Amino acid sequence: MKAKLEEINSIAGVRGSFIYINDGEIIFHALPPGFDNDTCNEIAKDVVQMAAISDRLQTGITEYDMKFDGGRIFAYAQHNYNIIIVCDLSVSMAMLRLTVNVAIADLEADKKIQKRLSKVENSRRSFLVRSNMDNDSWHLVETVN
Repeated sequence: MKAKLEEINSIAGVRGSFIYINDGEIIFHALPPGFDNDTCNEIAKDVVQMAAISDRLQTGITEYDMKFDGGRIFAYAQHNYNIIIVCDLSVSMAMLRLTVNVAIADLEADKKIQKRLSKVENSRRSFLVRSNMDNDSWHLVETVN
């Protein structure tokens, strides 16, 4: 899978990518220097919380685009894992989606990875508990309920 992340990273404007599973672990990463585990875990936690809220609202949304100063984060939420990509604002969305769709298909076909993922809870609800959230996020969850 590392090769697929490197393929994603080869797209002009992509800074790095990683796969985060719902039990709170980064299983693959291809990130440039300066990206530490704490930063990646914080980004992933926010993505999983958004996906959990989308699940609760039954929106069917699986792709998230978050802009920040100087860049954007794309996240592709699957049943029990998330592909998270840090990009420049100028990244080609068509090329990124195409490459990510191939990576997802490869992940779904990889028996070793699927065996690991089968042990992970499909639900993201555990990320919507008060102890895992800041005040603004918790207020949003209360509003959704």
